[in-house]
Amino acid sequence: MKRHALNPRIYKSPFFESTVKYGAGDFVPYNGMWMPYNYGDTLGEYWATINAVTLWDVSVQKIIEISGPDAYKFMSLLTPRDISKLKPGRCRYVILTNADGNILNDPVLLRLAEDRFWLSTADSDVLMWAQGVSVFANMDVNISAPEAYPVQLQGPKSPKVIAALCGEEILDLGYYHCVATEIDGIPVVVSRTGFSAEVGFEIYLMDKTRGDELWELIIKVGEPHGLIVSSPNRIRRIEAGILDYRSDVLVTNNPYEMGMDRLVKLDKEGGFIGQAALQKISAEGVAQKIVGIFIEGAALETHNENRWPITKAGQQIGELTAFVYSPRLERNIGYALLDVAHIEVGTTFALETPEGVRQAEVTTMPFVDKDKKIPRQKLR
Repeated sequence: MKRHALNPRIYKSPFFESTVKYGAGDFVPYNGMWMPYNYGDTLGEYWATINAVTLWDVSVQKIIEISGPDAYKFMSLLTPRDISKLKPGRCRYVILTNADGNILNDPVLLRLAEDRFWLSTADSDVLMWAQGVSVFANMDVNISAPEAYPVQLQGPKSPKVIAALCGEEILDLGYYHCVATEIDGIPVVVSRTGFSAEVGFEIYLMDKTRGDELWELIIKVGEPHGLIVSSPNRIRRIEAGILDYRSDVLVTNNPYEMGMDRLVKLDKEGGFIGQAALQKISAEGVAQKIVGIFIEGAALETHNENRWPITKAGQQIGELTAFVYSPRLERNIGYALLDVAHIEVGTTFALETPEGVRQAEVTTMPFVDKDKKIPRQKLR
């Protein structure tokens, strides 16, 4: 959607003018805000993400705050993941489930204090969900949407940029840790997280009037390190095996279908919403699972705006959720949601694309850095 067609019912981020200045050609609605994308060089952004550093406006990751005396108890109720060992200053990737055990969102959880949590959310209304649950939870808790707007710095040179902004001590921040600090007097929260599986950081702006100021500070210190402005890179996230809510994961999916078993503790103390349903699903098994696939042939040019059908022996056995051409693997890769009878590595099938039928094969994922060592590395 071009800028002239923007709808005032969807809000602009504090970095909106900066993203336009640095080349954002299109915007899409996400969590009630415009998300910039299409800076004109997806391949260049990809190489910068894996070789240098990129800056993303991801203010659309709407922040939901859960605070108060019962904040931990309430937060634990919302997620099947065990967060009992999550200390202040730490983060976790979690899922939120409904009574049927289906996934409502897959946010990053930040524990800022003993009685204060943030959820950095994907594209669904977690605020109204959490407020609705709180009405019946009989807990002393406050649910709000604070003024907090994240940008991401992603890539191997991101530590040099964040150190120039915050000081060398920020490099002691561990993977999935967070800290409140300032950048040139601008209040922020910095977390060592991101959507690329490269070394990366998220900077949560706490004063929305200073968005363009913070952006220019980042640009200035980033230029010597090859920083370019980008949107979340689709190629790199698929190489990394990162799933995208509303793309790969739908509200009709449960965590066992999505390979998220590790995020579920069925006997968690205090229970959680969807516990009985997930216990039943775990015992009975699922009919479909998401897998990684290789797609034969030249680079596919058509974007899969809709899921493409997958067939074997004339019968549909699943659908493609996402794909890209990986420049470094020199092949098409993607995700498929398949009937469980066909998920074994090496299984082949036909994929129906707008460019004709292609043969595809089940493989393991992630496709790159299978042990995910890159984002976890020590920075000094």
